[in-house]
Amino acid sequence: MKIKHSQEDKLFSLLVRNKAQGICEHCKKLKGVKKLQASHYFGRRNKALRWDFENVSALCFTCHMVTMTENPHYHTKWMKEKLGAVRYRKLVNASTIIKKWTVDELAELRAELKEQLKWYQDG
Repeated sequence: MKIKHSQEDKLFSLLVRNKAQGICEHCKKLKGVKKLQASHYFGRRNKALRWDFENVSALCFTCHMVTMTENPHYHTKWMKEKLGAVRYRKLVNASTIIKKWTVDELAELRAELKEQLKWYQDG
């Protein structure tokens, strides 16, 4: 079942890609903001981590779909290196939390994402 992309997803993805300045975090190649993808380590079904920057990397299509998605053991190794042992353990522990977002929390998240995105776009 395909997960719908919410307004929060679109803002978050754009912010992740802008933070990376269009550079794939894995292969380090300049692809441009529009060509990058927001790659979740723990999938978007996990509401506790869906919009958590520790859980998401800005990757080009090849690194996202071929390198990481098709090689989950490599993805884990890479995430451990990217985050370090302590942050990786915190992320794994957070993945067990069941989160239900309230309407107010989502509105606050949208406002925060818009504010952060404005900062990156205004430069």
